[in-house]
Amino acid sequence: MSPPSNRFCPRCGLVVVADATHCGQCGQHQPDRDDPPESWLGRVIDEKYEIEAVLGVGGMGMVFRAKRVLVGDHIALKVLFPRFLESPVQRQLFRDEAIAAARLSHPNVVTVFDAELSTETGLAYIAMELLRGTSLKQVLSERAPMPVALVVPIVSQICDGLTAAHAAHVVHRDLKPDNIFLEARPDGTRRVKLVDFGIAAMLDADPRDEQRRLLGTLRYMSPEQCRGEHVDARTDLYSLGVIIYEALTRKRATGKTVTAVLTDVVAPPNHFLPDDRKLPLALEQLVLSLLAKRPDDRPSSALEVRDRLRQLVEPSEPPVPSVPPAPSVIDPSMGEALYTQRKAEGRPPEPRRLLIVVASLTLFILGVAFLLRGSP
Repeated sequence: MSPPSNRFCPRCGLVVVADATHCGQCGQHQPDRDDPPESWLGRVIDEKYEIEAVLGVGGMGMVFRAKRVLVGDHIALKVLFPRFLESPVQRQLFRDEAIAAARLSHPNVVTVFDAELSTETGLAYIAMELLRGTSLKQVLSERAPMPVALVVPIVSQICDGLTAAHAAHVVHRDLKPDNIFLEARPDGTRRVKLVDFGIAAMLDADPRDEQRRLLGTLRYMSPEQCRGEHVDARTDLYSLGVIIYEALTRKRATGKTVTAVLTDVVAPPNHFLPDDRKLPLALEQLVLSLLAKRPDDRPSSALEVRDRLRQLVEPSEPPVPSVPPAPSVIDPSMGEALYTQRKAEGRPPEPRRLLIVVASLTLFILGVAFLLRGSP
């Protein structure tokens, strides 16, 4: 086993011996590189969060279940691997994720409570709501191809979350089934939550995309993102199209290379579906429009996508027929007119109305007879 190598201090850049915990020149804390996630169990972060369990480990960090010491409830704590604090790019990405998520307040976007990034302590974390459920990735792996009736409610909620993000000038840039969580609710339904805005682009910020233009997951990246071009909200719509395509067909929309994303012609979804599962033509055309190579050929917004989906699978109800108001004064002549109308329409007379008319006529005749008998 080779001895650990020396490293550079993230603050002053001088060489720090492998076993040192602080830089001998500037005193900067040197983050541990090799601590496994399990070694974090039991730690109390910033005297606020007690780590209780490992929820997941990714390429850049770990997610823990933690208890808020003061309140006593549980949250999810995303912790950046300490070694990434040495990279200005990774620090910027982590900072942007915290800012992007904190700018959003919507039922379909994960809620962020707190964030910290400190090279002094060697810690960078985001505290967010603890979600219980499963990722869309797991659902697709188990159930795709899925029927339209199951796909549309999920996609509608994704669109609602994207609409809120885009309204806040935030483009996700890494929309994929891994970053879509289906939260289990007490009433048995599931609520979509968009998570992981780690490479989000703030559209109202100064341009600083050079460091991350090619970051993302190739399978879900739009052609313009693959080319390293400036992106807007329509890049998320392309990613959404890939997700819908996979949910309905269990097939990739394009091949596995950048060239494939840029040039492959997307096969219509119905090409892969049996006759009894064919999509309505309008739905198939909507999916293909989301996968258009040019952003201008895609729908204009996530809200438009949601509304078009709902119109396709939720036909409008027939209008409720209006009922004419009942007359406030009984007109004896209505009896004959009503009878004639209902007879012409092939309907039997309405007993209640006829009874009223007959009673009115009877009273009228009796009154006239009484008057005639009393006259000289």
